[in-house]
Order: sequence, then C-alpha cells, then structure tokens
Amino acid sequence: MSPRIPEAAGPSVHRATGASLVAVALVLVAFGAVLLLHVVRGGDVDPLRQVMSEYANGSHGPAMTLTFYALGVSALALGLRLRGAIIRTGVTRLFPWLLALAGVCLIASGVFEVERALVPDTLEEVIHSDASIAAFVLMVTAMLLFSLACRGDDRWWNYRWISLALAVAATAAAAATPLSGGTGWSGAVQRLLGGTVLVWLLFTALHVRGKAFAAA
Repeated sequence: MSPRIPEAAGPSVHRATGASLVAVALVLVAFGAVLLLHVVRGGDVDPLRQVMSEYANGSHGPAMTLTFYALGVSALALGLRLRGAIIRTGVTRLFPWLLALAGVCLIASGVFEVERALVPDTLEEVIHSDASIAAFVLMVTAMLLFSLACRGDDRWWNYRWISLALAVAATAAAAATPLSGGTGWSGAVQRLLGGTVLVWLLFTALHVRGKAFAAA
C-alpha cells in the first residue's frame, strides 16, 4: 500500500512553467547529438576505449559541445521544476540544488576545451575534467536522494523503483569509472553512466508531466 501524504504536508500548488518540457526537449537533443556522433565518428573514436569528451575534438566537435549544454540546461530546468513537485524532508531537500549545480558543471564542461592528443594539459582541460567529474557525482547523488524522496509522496510512489534502479546503475558506473582507466573499457563504462543519467532525466521529466501533476 502506498504512503499517504497529510494534506497539510503537501506542497503548495504551482502553475506549470514549462521547465519539464524544456528538460524533455533538451534531453532528446542531447541523445540525438550523441547518436549522430557515434555514427559519423565511428571510424576514429572507439566507443569501448575512448570517452565521449573526445568527440569534442574534430570537425563535428560542436555537436559534443551542444550535448554538454543541452544536458546542463535540462538538469537546471528539472531541478527547478522538482522543487515544488515532490515532498522533501531532511537530506532530500538538497537534491534540486544538486541537480542545478550538476547542470552548471555540465555547461562549464562545454565551455572549456577538451584535451587533444599529444598536447600537454591546459588549464581549460583541467577545468573541463574537474567540472565533468563534479557534474556526474552531483547528478548521481541527486538521483539517489530523489529516489528516497519518492517513498514519501503518492504521486511518485509507482516511479520509485525505476528511479532507484537507474540511480543504482549510475552509482555503479560512476564507481567503476576511475577503475576502468587503462582496461580498454573506460569508454563503455562512461557511456553506461551517461546513458543512465540521460534516461533518468527523461523519465523523471516525463513523469512530472503526467496526470498526477495536471494541476501543478
């Protein structure tokens, strides 16, 4: 039986802002850009061994930059929308702000250049790498906290296991990322992490646009 929310504890009604629609649209843009890059760069970037950031180098680099921007803005938009779309108590109050910070870090990853082969690391590359790592750490943490919050809100009760499964998969991929360096599987592990985050953003944004939120 799903938990009941006392009426007094429920969030105030918010008018739709379109933030979830922005999140859906930009996640689809990011997915399309990454899919295109895997097709047009399939001959020179090994998806098993090389991380996706390497797509930023070369003639189709702007498509990878667009991916960073699209994911960053979608995380910001979803964090904004979820503030009033779920009951938050205790530590779960933090997840919208973690999503927003992750979005800022992803945008920074798109702004600063990616390391090029045989070129010494630059300050821009250091910022890019650190921002990318921070973005996914923040995102995975937000996913876990959001999944916890789902247990206390009827509108998200049926979604809690989907969110938790994606959060656990993303956590496992994030933990495996530093261990996969030099194994020949770093690209695959990173794509698993990116894919689970992308699916979570899409499914969560779609859920908040469902019937349970028609008046919110």
